[in-house]
Amino acid sequence: MSLSKREIILESIIKEYLKSKEPIGSSELQAKMMLDISPSTIRIYFKQLSLEGALIQLHVSSGRVPTQKALMEYWLSRLEPQNPIAIEDIKKVQDSIRDYGIYCILKKSKNPTFKELMKVGDRFLILVFDDEEVVLKYHPKVEDFLENLIGSSMKDLKRISASVGLYGLYNKLENIFMQTALLKEGKSELYEIAKEIENDGFIQKVVEPQFLDTLDMGVYFDDFVPSGCIAVKQHATMDDDSLEMFCLGKLDRDFESFFNQAKE
Repeated sequence: MSLSKREIILESIIKEYLKSKEPIGSSELQAKMMLDISPSTIRIYFKQLSLEGALIQLHVSSGRVPTQKALMEYWLSRLEPQNPIAIEDIKKVQDSIRDYGIYCILKKSKNPTFKELMKVGDRFLILVFDDEEVVLKYHPKVEDFLENLIGSSMKDLKRISASVGLYGLYNKLENIFMQTALLKEGKSELYEIAKEIENDGFIQKVVEPQFLDTLDMGVYFDDFVPSGCIAVKQHATMDDDSLEMFCLGKLDRDFESFFNQAKE
C-alpha cells in the first residue's frame, strides 16, 4: 500500500528527528531524506500537519518537530511486540541499550504447570512443576488446599498463595521467577526521566523483573509510564528459550533501530 504525500512527509520528519533530535525545515528535510517532493509542497504539508497537531514549531525561525501525539501514533504503527525478535547474543542487547539510551529487562518466559503434590510422611509437601520442585512444611489444610490447585500455572499459584496468606509458598515461587532475569540495564535512563519529571516514584515498580508478569505484550504510554515516554513488552527468543523484553525510554528514542540492532 503506497503512502500519501502527507504520510511520506510525516514519516520522514519523524525518522530524521529520531536521528538528530533537532527541528528540521522543508528544504533540509527534502535534501536529507531525498524526497521527490519540492520544498514548497513540503511547507504546505508542514502547515497542515501543524494544524492537525502532528508537528510543532518551537520557534518562529526554526523548523518543525513531531509532537508526542505523532510519535505515539508512529510507534503504534511500527512496533510489533507480538512478533518475537530472535536474539543471538546478550552483548548485542547491552550495546543497543547503551547506544539508544533505553532501559531494558530481558528474562526467560517461565510459567510451568503445577503437575503433582507429593507428601513425604508428615514432614514435607513437594510441589512438582514441569522443571521445578518446591518444598513446604507439611500441614493437612495446606495439602487439601493445594490438591485443588493441581493443573494451575506457577504464576496463578503465586498470585493465589499471596491472596490466601501462604507467604512461604509465595516467596519460594517469587525467587524462582526472580532467577529468570538474564539482563537488567539502562537504569541511568530511568533516573534521567525521573529528574526531568521531578518524580521517581515509577522507578521502583518497573525495575523488578516480576513486574513483567502483570503486563501483556504491547506498547504502553500511560498508567505506570511517565508523560513523554513509551514502554514496550516484547516477545523474543534466544536459542530454544522463549524470552520477554521490557523496555522503557523517551518517545524520541529510536526503538525500532534498538530492536533491529539487538537482534543483528
